[in-house]
Amino acid sequence: MPDYRFQLEKGGRKYTCPQCGKLRFVRYVNTTTGEQIADQVGRCDREDSCGYHLRPREYLQLTGQNPFTVTKPAQKQEPVLKPESSFIDAKIFQQTLTGYNQNNFCRWLCSLFGEQQAFELTAAYKIGTSKRWPGSCVFWQIDRNGKIRGGKIMLYNSKTGRRVKEPFNHVTWVHTALKLEPYHLQQCLFGEHLLALDTVKPVAIVESEKTAIVASGFVSDFIWLATGGKDNLKKEKLKTLHGRRVTLFPDLGAFSKWKSIAAGSPNVTISNTLERRATEAERKQGCDLADYLLQSDCKTIALPEPEFDAEKQRFSCKVP
Repeated sequence: MPDYRFQLEKGGRKYTCPQCGKLRFVRYVNTTTGEQIADQVGRCDREDSCGYHLRPREYLQLTGQNPFTVTKPAQKQEPVLKPESSFIDAKIFQQTLTGYNQNNFCRWLCSLFGEQQAFELTAAYKIGTSKRWPGSCVFWQIDRNGKIRGGKIMLYNSKTGRRVKEPFNHVTWVHTALKLEPYHLQQCLFGEHLLALDTVKPVAIVESEKTAIVASGFVSDFIWLATGGKDNLKKEKLKTLHGRRVTLFPDLGAFSKWKSIAAGSPNVTISNTLERRATEAERKQGCDLADYLLQSDCKTIALPEPEFDAEKQRFSCKVP
């Protein structure tokens, strides 16, 4: 079934994404009749954090069913099919582990930590270099089994360490840039592969990949992981950390959301460091832990290991 017979619906109408649950999903329609097709056939426009995209021909391959299904109000909805995870070939991954003198993010790490520590952080987190945009890097998502689930390509300013968002937001995925189709992205935590190297050290989770790397450079008491987006913290991902001591460090503005997700997980606690210390200006900017650590008077901050509270039967992290 050729995909040229279909196109993504125009007009700005959005539906709930089958993968991330956000109202950012665009469905496919028949170019001849304008008829919508199966509910789960479409693309989420949250490319940087979700990446769900199921094409009509892929739907046919998965189900053997024609995607033309007119849903009637009284008709029972089909269960949403979740394709198996796709993985990046190790050769593609290996080819990116070079060119660091032209990698803006790695150059910034060198200016921050010095060449030796920057090299160690780059090697630990398997940071790659991309040709998508001059100076861009790749944050690889490698699960605890060593499988490469995806690579997020981003561009940073080599002097400030800030993301380049003008004239557009420079972020995409390796499978999108290489036009690997079909590709079913099912993300894991960034840095998850580090869990296999140390089964004792407590885990800290932040939002951005940059923050995890910066925090790891300043505070070695934790294995620092990142969700890759505020909405990417899921209870299912926390369940995979069963038996580990976990502390969440949400960005400003995400504390309540992350706290509700962590509720009921006895091995997970949440730090309110930023909530207690932030100014109004910092709240409006949505600052994160990296912003705090990068302040000149905070570079020697030491976050103690979480301690088990026998009375509350959970770990707590007493952060200054």
